[in-house]
Amino acid sequence: MCKVLQVSVSGYYKWLCPKNPQKEAYKQEMKQKICQSFHESLGTYGSPRVYQDLLDWGYQVSQKTVGRWMKEMELKATPLEAFMVTTESDHELPEGQFSTFMTAPFPLLVIAFFIH
Repeated sequence: MCKVLQVSVSGYYKWLCPKNPQKEAYKQEMKQKICQSFHESLGTYGSPRVYQDLLDWGYQVSQKTVGRWMKEMELKATPLEAFMVTTESDHELPEGQFSTFMTAPFPLLVIAFFIH
């Protein structure tokens, strides 16, 4: 039948079963609530926290769905503060610690362990 009408199969089924307006309204409402939670957190909440906010507000939706809708709306969580490196790596290693570690008889202990 699709060949006779010269339409695609997916196009035919899309025409046959139009979208549910109630479902679309619910999706729009959920997207607004996702935006509200995201912007109240100053853009620091990702999908797990937004999902938890929605549960607290009484909405039933999966975390995967929240993540997918956030991706559609291009909402990405960003931390307020940049990551700060706290390790000081501009130092020389003390002479005694590293040299004694490397000269210890570890190979002999490993061989003795495998022999027994």
